[in-house]
Amino acid sequence: MAPVRESTYFPPLDKCLDGRHQLFSWETTYIGLQELEVATTNESLERHLTDSQTIELLRTTLLPPPPPTAQTKSTFDTRTSAINVVPSAHGRFDIKQIQNDTLWLSAKATIDEVAALRIVTLEWQTRPAFQLQTCNPVDALPSFARSINGSTFQPALSAVRWTPGQLPDDAITRDVIHSEEARRKRLFSVYLAERRYRIKTCSYLVSNAHVGSDNGGTKTNQQFCALPHWAKEVGHDILNSWDVPGFFRKTGKNVLGSGIGVLRARIKDLEEGCGWFSGSDFQELVEVEWYQNQILDMVAILDIILNVLVTQDRLPQAGLVLSWFTLMNDYGFFEVFEPPLRELYDTYEVDLQSLCSLVSLAILRLPVALEAFKPKGKEIDNSCYLHDVDTSGEITEILINAASECLQVASPAVLAWSVILQTLRERSISAREEREDRISMRSNGLSGSASSPEAESSEQSLIRSSGSALRRRSSTGSDTPQQQSFLEQLLDRVLLVPVNGDAVAYLARAAVDRSSVFNIVTTLSASCYAPLSSYHGLQSNLRIRRILLDLIHAVLPMINYQPDLVATTLAVLSGNEDYWELQRRARKFQEIEPAAIFLSDKGFMTKIFAVALSRFPFEIMPFLKLCRALGSVSQEEEGLPAIWSKLVTTDSFTWTLPSSFTAYELLPDDEESSIISLTAELELFDNENIAQPLVKRLKPSGGAASAQMLSLRQIPRGTPGRVLSETKPLVVLWRHDYCPLAYLGLLLYSASSIETNLGSNPQSSNLSLEAIAEIIDLLSIILVTTIRGASASESSLSTLDATQNILDTASEGLGLGQDIVSVIFDIFEKELGRQPKTTDEAPLNVLLSCIQFAETLLHVMPDRVWPFLGRSILLGVKDSDSQLGVVLASTEMVLGRYDLLLACIHLFESLAEDAIRHAVIRKSQTKSVARFAAVRPPSTGVSQIVMKKVLLNYQRIMLDVYESVSTWKFSQIDQRHEINTRLFLIFNRLLTCCFGIEDQPDTNQKLTVSLMPAVEQIVKAFLSTSGTENTLTYIFIVVQEGVGKALGIEPQKTLYGIQQTVEALRLATTLLRLNTLLGLERSALEGMTLRHVSLLARCYTSHPTFRQPVVELLGVLVFNADLTDGQPASLLGHMGEDGASRFLEVLAQIDEPLCDRSVSVAIWKLLSAVVSKRQQWFAIFVLTGEAPRKLIKREITDLDGRDCLGSVLSVALDRLSALGRLHAENALAMLEFVALAADSWPWILAIAERHSYFLPAITEYISQVETVTNTTQNRSSQVGMEYYKLQLTSYITEILAMYTHHTRHANNTSYAKELLPNLTYVSTAAVLPPEYNASLHSNLRQNFEAKFENCRLTAFKRTSLKLPSLGESFYYDLDIANAMLNSHSSWIGRDQGGFAAELARANANLSVVEARINLFHSWKILAVELSKSLGWDSDFQKTMAEVTIACLRANTTTTLPQIIFERLAQARADLAFTLLQSLVQEQSSRPEVMSVLFTAWDALRTHGTDLAIVLDSDRAPHCRTLLKILCLSVQAHVVSRTVPSSVERGTTQVDLTQKRATVANVTLTTVLEILRAVVAHGFRSLTTLLHDSPNRVLPDDFALLAAILRNSLRIPGLERHNTALLATFADAQTSRYASTLLSWSDQLVTDRDPIYGELSINFLLEMSNMPALAEALAVEGILNHVSNTNIIKHLRTSSGMGPFDQPVRLYTIWVRGILPLLLNLLHAVGASVAAEIAAALNQFHGQLQRASASFIYYGKAPIMIDTKPSSAGYICLSMVSEAQTLAVITKILDTYREAGPSAGVLSSEITEINWDRSRVKEDVETWLQTRSTLSERIVPIGEREERWARMPPAANSASKAVNKLEEKILEELEQLMTLLGGKDE
Repeated sequence: MAPVRESTYFPPLDKCLDGRHQLFSWETTYIGLQELEVATTNESLERHLTDSQTIELLRTTLLPPPPPTAQTKSTFDTRTSAINVVPSAHGRFDIKQIQNDTLWLSAKATIDEVAALRIVTLEWQTRPAFQLQTCNPVDALPSFARSINGSTFQPALSAVRWTPGQLPDDAITRDVIHSEEARRKRLFSVYLAERRYRIKTCSYLVSNAHVGSDNGGTKTNQQFCALPHWAKEVGHDILNSWDVPGFFRKTGKNVLGSGIGVLRARIKDLEEGCGWFSGSDFQELVEVEWYQNQILDMVAILDIILNVLVTQDRLPQAGLVLSWFTLMNDYGFFEVFEPPLRELYDTYEVDLQSLCSLVSLAILRLPVALEAFKPKGKEIDNSCYLHDVDTSGEITEILINAASECLQVASPAVLAWSVILQTLRERSISAREEREDRISMRSNGLSGSASSPEAESSEQSLIRSSGSALRRRSSTGSDTPQQQSFLEQLLDRVLLVPVNGDAVAYLARAAVDRSSVFNIVTTLSASCYAPLSSYHGLQSNLRIRRILLDLIHAVLPMINYQPDLVATTLAVLSGNEDYWELQRRARKFQEIEPAAIFLSDKGFMTKIFAVALSRFPFEIMPFLKLCRALGSVSQEEEGLPAIWSKLVTTDSFTWTLPSSFTAYELLPDDEESSIISLTAELELFDNENIAQPLVKRLKPSGGAASAQMLSLRQIPRGTPGRVLSETKPLVVLWRHDYCPLAYLGLLLYSASSIETNLGSNPQSSNLSLEAIAEIIDLLSIILVTTIRGASASESSLSTLDATQNILDTASEGLGLGQDIVSVIFDIFEKELGRQPKTTDEAPLNVLLSCIQFAETLLHVMPDRVWPFLGRSILLGVKDSDSQLGVVLASTEMVLGRYDLLLACIHLFESLAEDAIRHAVIRKSQTKSVARFAAVRPPSTGVSQIVMKKVLLNYQRIMLDVYESVSTWKFSQIDQRHEINTRLFLIFNRLLTCCFGIEDQPDTNQKLTVSLMPAVEQIVKAFLSTSGTENTLTYIFIVVQEGVGKALGIEPQKTLYGIQQTVEALRLATTLLRLNTLLGLERSALEGMTLRHVSLLARCYTSHPTFRQPVVELLGVLVFNADLTDGQPASLLGHMGEDGASRFLEVLAQIDEPLCDRSVSVAIWKLLSAVVSKRQQWFAIFVLTGEAPRKLIKREITDLDGRDCLGSVLSVALDRLSALGRLHAENALAMLEFVALAADSWPWILAIAERHSYFLPAITEYISQVETVTNTTQNRSSQVGMEYYKLQLTSYITEILAMYTHHTRHANNTSYAKELLPNLTYVSTAAVLPPEYNASLHSNLRQNFEAKFENCRLTAFKRTSLKLPSLGESFYYDLDIANAMLNSHSSWIGRDQGGFAAELARANANLSVVEARINLFHSWKILAVELSKSLGWDSDFQKTMAEVTIACLRANTTTTLPQIIFERLAQARADLAFTLLQSLVQEQSSRPEVMSVLFTAWDALRTHGTDLAIVLDSDRAPHCRTLLKILCLSVQAHVVSRTVPSSVERGTTQVDLTQKRATVANVTLTTVLEILRAVVAHGFRSLTTLLHDSPNRVLPDDFALLAAILRNSLRIPGLERHNTALLATFADAQTSRYASTLLSWSDQLVTDRDPIYGELSINFLLEMSNMPALAEALAVEGILNHVSNTNIIKHLRTSSGMGPFDQPVRLYTIWVRGILPLLLNLLHAVGASVAAEIAAALNQFHGQLQRASASFIYYGKAPIMIDTKPSSAGYICLSMVSEAQTLAVITKILDTYREAGPSAGVLSSEITEINWDRSRVKEDVETWLQTRSTLSERIVPIGEREERWARMPPAANSASKAVNKLEEKILEELEQLMTLLGGKDE
């Protein structure tokens, strides 16, 4: 049995109080649903709303809350008992206080204790956010800022506007905030908000439950998207639980009746008042808040009732309808709404009245009621209100009473009821006549005919569908005159209401004449959803307009065509939707759009549209407005507007005959005498500007086209017409065929061609400015519909053809060289030029229409719009005098309405988008088009120069608007919000597209070259160090205003009020990132943002929508502050201690309970920046959860696990303990935070160690993670999983590396040993070559650059303007690329296989590469750390050897780009070197270690063995590392010969000998090859390269070769290959190049350091270690070559060179080079070279004399620290070594001299060495006898000896030395005495 899922609505109390669970408030739920993009994928919101407890509460929304009972009290006691809630040891909560507050709230609100407990818990959880809003950051700030060395706080903008639910600023003190009264006042506010938003959430779910799903919504059009399927299921569940159809049939529970009862209770509460805090300081605030919430509750309940009613196709129950109208009657339909408090006047009156009026109309279900009276109408239930005579009578009384009082709110219902009664009367009369006919027929014996089914009356139809009682009334089987039908009874009861005259007519007249019902319907159409959030108003708005349209449809048969009817119909068709909303609206809602219903209804088209068309163009405005309202509906097949056929052709033309025109005659007619016929052509245009061009166009053409153009100019002779007005001038309706749209185009041309003002054309007196604007609007609407109606499969050329067809049709009647576009642009220029001379609003409408037309045309014909704007006076591109500013100042600022400015901003936005959208295409098609080539698309034929000028001038104007808009007056504040929103959005968009890709210093080469001048204006305005303060301040003014609106009681009322703040924050973030990207000086914006950090913190807590942009802005602040050289600015110092504490408490919730993934990731990235970017005090706050001041007096490292409870760190550790259940993005962000925290604050590791689950969880993860195989079905999903998995493993590996380091310093190596078995995957995966898909990237680049000429794929490389993130936009910015290339067919491609998909795959592949490289670097750290802890472990030695081999092999082949491979190869080589070094130090002899030599040699050969070539290239660092590895791998074989491996220990001696011999043969062969290629020839190449390019060679290069030679020669068995060795070095002439290097090493001195002299002599020394090579050197006369070099001559000075003389290198050459070389030669060659050795040594007379006196004992004379005499009583280790070597050489020479001929030499030829051996012996003996003095006179030379001087001696040393250096010197002196004969030899 599956476990029962724990309730998310209200889980156990302890989880809520300890931070494990954040409760969903109903406000958060409502806001989360509105953010549809988030709601679709938000699992937390889905779990909350699908929780059984949540659904049950939504089901009972319209029921009174249950009161407290004994059972609920018992449940409350159990939940809060000590066994379930452990009291907080740290004072985080007070359970007693929670219990007391719960009981208080339960008693006050009359709700059960558990519900009250949840509200109290919710208040406790949200208390930090509330306190952050109410705390004053200035009070405690200055001293706190100084205490943390932060900059002094400067007060931010004034505090936000407080709502009635909060305390005013002057009343806020710390004592007041924490008082019981204030806390309970806050509880009161939370209780009201929870109640209100529960109703609103229910309303939202119910109203959207029937909306069809559609995935076509975009980010900019989210309010038109459907809810996710699970949310709709919740809505359906609510409706099903209510059983709405059931209670419409009187079989279910009357939930709507309960809702009406709740409404009545709310009204009663309004009358009685609150009374919660009587006599308190809060009383006035409480009363205001109480009344506001009661009214808002009523509005939300009305919304639910309305949405339920409009979705039902049945008539409601009689009791429900009666209870509603009784309520309305009792309160006068809220016609006069007088709130109890003055503060609420004119606030919610329209909202409440609108909904009451709509519900009153909807509850009658007018179409269903009328359908019931039709013959064979739809069956209705007998419980409906039409079957209840008494109910119908009471409704009639109530509505007649409302009509008599002229209650306009009730007028739609009054009119609807009059229609119902009129239909009832007609059907009743029809029923009476039918009954009389049946009686008459029965009396005549014709009853059979009356009983036929076809003769069934409407009464019988109604009775047939009724109950048994009604059926019994008509079951007598006969009709009598006295029998009264049910309809007659119903009508008689209704007409019993006392009224003067006919009741039906009275109701109709009262509604139409006295209550102005058409005006009310018009108002309702425009503002019916003002009380509701604009987020979900569209769907319900369309439903409401359908109800109103049903009302108009019902009255059509009773009302003739009249202006009021047309105006009302137009209002219902259009609603309050402006042009821009229509343009953005999705197509999917057309099935319920009123315009679509109008077009499909014969009654509407006949009674309204046909009449308006017949009166055109005499009455031009009704027809134009109707066409514009209907033009938004498109035909499904062709995509053209559904009204298109009516615009193309018609046969009626109503016109006023000129007074002088008499060429007509009356036609004889029997019925009408008003029919006339033309006897001559009737010219419609006398203007020569119209007539003459038409004549010219008609002459060369002929046929149908000529006739059509002629039909626009004149009506032909013989055309019949009907006179509509007998008075002159006559108005005649002619039967004339023509094209209305072409005629409208000709009217516009007529208006633009005359010299007088627009609208004053004598030939078209009815063509007013309003008509001109309507014509242009009509063209815009049909263009928009055509563009929108084009299917996704159609190409842009098809859309272009369709729009061109519309424009051609409208241009048919124009002159040659003219089209409708140029005509409209001419009208715009003409009207714009005369604007300063008038303040009339009508010309503004013409300008507005022209701007809308230009914006629409821009989408299909940008080549027409850009040039027009380039020459227009709107922007003043030519004369630098913009007319737009003149219109603003003279007209719109005076009126306080900015429709034209908003239209221009829309146009600017579209221009910028067009420049972005076609940037690539325009750059790719710069070549001229050949004569017979394909036609260039309209998007490319635009000059870049024109675009630059237009955008630059436009940008300057927009910046002027931005800087001054705060001082303007606005009649509609939403317009200011929209201006702000759009300007912020445009600025941000331009910056992102210009600097987000293509890091190109030359702006003329950028794709967005046309945008750069405009963008530079933005940068100059916002980022200059001398920028205007008002420009920057306004950003934070908008933020402050957004905080105020978000904290209001209805924050969702306006879309732009919230959105402007979001866009302002995003712009600030982009600007600060751009400042860093461009390398500019610290901008004033950054400083101002820092000063407003406290405001940003309050902004974060005020609304969920603000969280992500606020967090991203704070993250940029932290990052930029870290770039300064000095102490970075402290965020904590600018926020204040109290504010920071509260902010961090809220931040630690990590966006719970919504858990929006993008917000959570942004928060963790901010926290990562805080702990790693020198925000020390803020980091301590984050990591410990305590204020820094509390931790100053104690060490932070003393913290234990309890100290960090509630901190962000503990949240991260807790969540990562369940790593497998986290989403990859969240897990990555948290692991990055922990890794950076541990890296910057090592004591974090101790806290992680004490955490019970964190380390085991992450260790288990990397032990179980496996590589995704290629068999996965979804390859894209596989790639996404791969880079997430690799990056997760990388962070975990890094954390484990730091923890291993921590345990090693704590002398705990057991953890490293335990960790080792879990690293199988990491050790393998980390060193694998990254899966770089070379073919994908190569083909993508080639195909892309072939398709888009002059555009490189790298142009879309993302810059640092956006934070990097793994995924489909990692390297190439897919969003910007999509914006620029989406219009190109190859971008999407067939079946989503275009460049977009390829670019996404390339980004995913690069993400995998990046993640694997990161994993390698993390593994490198861990492996090095483990090598220090487990270097001795045989198993780990095997792992280290395998990793070393894998690294070297990975470097041999690659498909990576060169720049990536070189960096990675160097890192791999470094790791291999480090691990191999550890293996050599541990003298490991495992076979895996031995095999490293062969892999290292293969790697070097692949890289290149010619050092002259390799070191002269960029591969030199890698080559040097490989040489080091090769040296160590050779050394490993030297060590292994003396230490048997663990594998060899169990082998017999015979097998072991054979095995070693086999291995030795392979090894020796490899070593010989290394000596030949690397050592011998390498030394030669190095010497040559050093001579030619000294800067390419390093001294370490020669030292490496010498080390390789030394280690190679030490390998046992190599002496058997003397012949090969001699040949190798002889062929390379190594000794000659070494002596040559020595000879000119004095010329390569750097800072008087002849280092190459030492390197060359050392190399000769290493060669001489092999006897065969030493003999060869002797034969070649190496001593002679060495002795004659200049550098050796410096050692022959009379005083010699000691260890304390400069340069010290000379003495080193003597001690470590010449003397050992002489000794090796003497040892290898023997007596034959003794004389030469003695002679060569005696050449250094000064050196020998100095060496003889170097151990002179000076007693206990003071030590001279500042001076270093040559041998003034000081001893160093090299002096002892020198004496030892001289002693050995002299002893050997003495032996040969004494042997004489027996040794093959002449004793006389071997001269005495001028080194006083006895003196040295005496001096050494003296030193050994005075140990205390010796210790004081030892001087370390070099870093190694200084390190020995600091080290203690060996534990088993008997020398009693003070340090290791002294110990070594004593050992060497003892050996020297042995050599000198002082001790037994």
